[in-house]
Amino acid sequence: MGIIIRKAVKADFAAVQQVAQTAWEAAYKDLIPMSVQEQFLAKAYSIDQLHHKLEKTTFFVGEMENDVVAFANLHRSKQENDLSAIYVAPAFQSKGLGSALLKEIKKALQSGDELVVYLEKGNHQAETFYRKHGFTYVKTFSETLLNHTFQTVKMAAVI
Repeated sequence: MGIIIRKAVKADFAAVQQVAQTAWEAAYKDLIPMSVQEQFLAKAYSIDQLHHKLEKTTFFVGEMENDVVAFANLHRSKQENDLSAIYVAPAFQSKGLGSALLKEIKKALQSGDELVVYLEKGNHQAETFYRKHGFTYVKTFSETLLNHTFQTVKMAAVI
């Protein structure tokens, strides 16, 4: 059961949408109301947004058993290198896909660059994953989106 990490292509969009939905349901079932999850996912993973990610960001998928079961997205700006997503379908978690995707994302950066990630407070699985990979806590702040107040944790690592 090998892992294949490659650049995302348009043909991956349906699989990416499915991974995002199942990963969000698993990660946020007790943290974010389902209606907010559905609204966020519909907007963030619309076909238009996926085209944007493909053209303007570093966007990888992870395959296992010939299926796209994970993805990662790096948004680079003058302000920061934002690891905006690493999601793995729940049935394929703890098999090395997240680590393999993170390794590929790091290759897109220069030595000494800072990589940041934002996650919902209480997402212990994600926090544990990032700590294992050298990320440290920066701050927690509140932000309101879709009439829901998120408690967002910022973590960072130097590559």
